[in-house]
Amino acid sequence: MQRPCALCLRLMDSIGEPISSIPVTKIYKASHGMCKTCGDRWLEQALQDTQPQAVTRPPVLEVKVSSNY
Repeated sequence: MQRPCALCLRLMDSIGEPISSIPVTKIYKASHGMCKTCGDRWLEQALQDTQPQAVTRPPVLEVKVSSNY
């Protein structure tokens, strides 16, 4: 099965390896995925942009439980 990569529009095979060196016209009814080249590039960029973030915790609420209803 050949399908175009959603990012670079090159044809790729069933395991995501690009099989064309030039982009094809966009097929709007096709099920797009990413080729391995674009996927690796996207993952590398996503990991570089990741920085530690502060975690906010909700305030502690004091709850008094009684057996009187």
